[in-house]
Amino acid sequence: MWIRLIPIIFFSVTALSLLTFQSLEIIHAFFDLFSNNSNNMDI
Repeated sequence: MWIRLIPIIFFSVTALSLLTFQSLEIIHAFFDLFSNNSNNMDI
């Protein structure tokens, strides 16, 4: 039972950390897109 449980826990932790990192990156990109400092696209 423990041998089955170890990879399940490992992959669950990996998936949760990747989803957390990706959602943080999406939030950063969203705020960078709508911030006033990075809207200087009229060269």
